[in-house]
Amino acid sequence: MRILKIMIIILSVGLLFTIAGCKTNEGEVVSVTGITLQSAGALTTITTHAGTLQLSATITPADASDKSITWSVTDGTGSAIINQSGLLSAVMNGTVTVKTVSQSAKAISAELVITISNQVTDNTAPLADAIADANQNMNETMVGTSADQYVSSVSWVLLADQTTYQQAITLAQTTLSETPLTDNEVSDAVNELALATNAFNLKKQNGTKVVLDINLGTAEAFAILSKTGISATGATSVIGDIGVSPVSASYITGFGLIMDSGNTFSTSSLVTGHIYASDYQVGTPALLTSAIADVLTAYQDGASRTADYTELYTGDLSGKTLTSGVYMWSNDVLINTDFTLNGSSTDVFIFQIAGTLTMAANTQITLTGGVLPEHIYWVVADTIAIGVGADFQGIILSMTNVSMNTGSSLTGMIYAQTSVSLDATVVTKP
Repeated sequence: MRILKIMIIILSVGLLFTIAGCKTNEGEVVSVTGITLQSAGALTTITTHAGTLQLSATITPADASDKSITWSVTDGTGSAIINQSGLLSAVMNGTVTVKTVSQSAKAISAELVITISNQVTDNTAPLADAIADANQNMNETMVGTSADQYVSSVSWVLLADQTTYQQAITLAQTTLSETPLTDNEVSDAVNELALATNAFNLKKQNGTKVVLDINLGTAEAFAILSKTGISATGATSVIGDIGVSPVSASYITGFGLIMDSGNTFSTSSLVTGHIYASDYQVGTPALLTSAIADVLTAYQDGASRTADYTELYTGDLSGKTLTSGVYMWSNDVLINTDFTLNGSSTDVFIFQIAGTLTMAANTQITLTGGVLPEHIYWVVADTIAIGVGADFQGIILSMTNVSMNTGSSLTGMIYAQTSVSLDATVVTKP
């Protein structure tokens, strides 16, 4: 019995020591000895625009007392930002180094290098330059058909080839407008346009299209023709015949008309030639009806010609020099400073203008190399205004009215579907 009591005492003391020892271990601090960095999917790259990558850290030992960490990122050739949850967000292409540090053991850290691509940079310049070069290439290349006549000089392509090239340029322009763009998107667009340019250049044929004159028919006999009236003020002078139809002679104002004895035409001190109206006698109405009809036919011919150059200089011809060809604009055309046409005496110029034609005061169209005004055609859908003191050259085919302002001059002809007004203007038919 005595032995049993002694054993119970010994066991009790041991139990007390065991309990005391456990309480002491629970109070000890377990230090961090290591950190391991890992990323979602074990990736070390971000390849999408504005992409992210979730990072995480494993602390050893697993029972470390303080597992708190801080995140940071150091830019290398690239740039990124990271939050304290370990989410890395791409900013600029290149490499960055992500670092995590134990808050309880500052000497314990881990790093991971991440490569970033396809982020937005100032990268659109190559595409913009390629588009500008392509537009210039197309605008400097004439367009024709296999039935056209050619002389050896510069390059030309078929209209279908120009259309295909224009579609490629338009696609590149659309891509450029969809910013932001990745480097790959810019590179792909530049390469696609380069392929289209190469294909376009391979389609070029040697020779300059010989532009043919517009057939004016019976209208060619007149310096001025109008359907709704011709007015003159000041010291106007017209060298050549003028006429109106279907309106009567009462719509010819400011000329001081003097009727001839046969009532077929009249004269004026302002006109070196004859004046005709639809209400005159003996063949005059039929003559004018035919001439006015020929004006419309000539306009339609000029407007339907295949353009060699489209939207050149966006319609601002100020200070420019052009050579023979068919030019088309869907907008207004301006001549604010002197403008030159250069070529030979047989070269033809046709200008198709869907908007207005405006020539500033005291400017002139200069003809060089032998160019003649009778081979220059201005086919204009809207109004034409020639400024004060301006000197104009060529044949006007207008669907609306033509205004020649004070002191202006024109060497050529004026054919208007509505009215013509002359203010101290000199019109000389070649």
